[in-house]
Amino acid sequence: MAEKRIIRFEKWILKVVISYAVFIGIGWLLGRIPAEKIGLSEDMFFDLRMFFMLFGPIYLTLIVKIVLTILAAIKHKENDTAEQNRGVLLAVTAILMLANLSNAQTAADLSSGLIESKGLKSLNRNKRYNLKGKRFLNVFLPIAFYMLILEILTLLVCIVTFAPLSNAASNAFIFTIALTALLLLLIPLILTFISGFKGDKAEHEIKRDKERQAAVVSGSLVLETDPIRRKQYLRLPKLLVLAVCPGSFLLSFLVLYFTKNHQDQLAVLMLRQPFMALAAASIFAVIPLLLYWANCSGTSLVQRVYLSENRLCYTGYSGSMDERVEFAFVLLRLKEYSVGRRSICIRGIFTRKTKDAYGTHQKNAFSKTLWIPRTFPVEQERILLDFLRKA
Repeated sequence: MAEKRIIRFEKWILKVVISYAVFIGIGWLLGRIPAEKIGLSEDMFFDLRMFFMLFGPIYLTLIVKIVLTILAAIKHKENDTAEQNRGVLLAVTAILMLANLSNAQTAADLSSGLIESKGLKSLNRNKRYNLKGKRFLNVFLPIAFYMLILEILTLLVCIVTFAPLSNAASNAFIFTIALTALLLLLIPLILTFISGFKGDKAEHEIKRDKERQAAVVSGSLVLETDPIRRKQYLRLPKLLVLAVCPGSFLLSFLVLYFTKNHQDQLAVLMLRQPFMALAAASIFAVIPLLLYWANCSGTSLVQRVYLSENRLCYTGYSGSMDERVEFAFVLLRLKEYSVGRRSICIRGIFTRKTKDAYGTHQKNAFSKTLWIPRTFPVEQERILLDFLRKA
């Protein structure tokens, strides 16, 4: 093994020597050309020849590597660089976050650093899941890294040869290098997060499926959301966000626009007031309605009811990955219930059990009102209402 490494090292040294000999020879031949013929001063032309001989083999090597990476991707024979470099990228991210945290001066800075550290911890755990977009990263990572080196070398050559650089050229170089470095760092991290999110979601769904099967085996009835009824349930918040708010704002804008030149008339002025209020309300209502839509969508998707003899358990969860909180409400005593158009309201005494990344917590008997979206299949909903009538 050692002999093979020595032979490979000797071959590499030989290639380096031959490459530099060729570029030094070409540089010497270029020196025979008068600088005036190509519109450069003697100093600029000398600097360019020196950099050509010094960095020429490096430029050629990087360009060849870029071409070979693209050809390997076309032939589906790319190296698995994504998995190998994911740990390096996480380490670089950790160093940058540590440097950012070391400059913290306020409580907000410390809070930001805490959130960043939790995110990095989550990303590190995501390494156990298969990486999404691996083929893309196997091509993107080496090409982006080679391009970053080429950009830095080109900036160095231009600074020495054509100093001082204009502001436009300097800004262009800085923007290009910063953009390449950000893409090299952010894209793998984003794909790692997506991989962890999807992997954790699939793992959690398998866990919930096992819980459902265990409940069925024990004789419990499991009530789960019907996709068709859920789509109908989400129609109202979707309509409010995508139609009512934009429609109200557009109507108000048109009225205010066409009456802007007639504000001296009392009737027109009185007409504009409610439409101004409507326009403001339609703007400020967007975020609350979006939150309402998200709440309806999430609750109706994850809710599940376990019914057994004299026992009702309402379960679900919020969040994902390390921020996921699972909850279970067990009905001890029913006070009253009512059936609305969109939900079933249950008032009674419950116990609550929650589980998160920090452990399991339980709250004993307390009064609570549960609002259960009516997204169960019709037959299952009928069974639930029969249970509540008998409770």
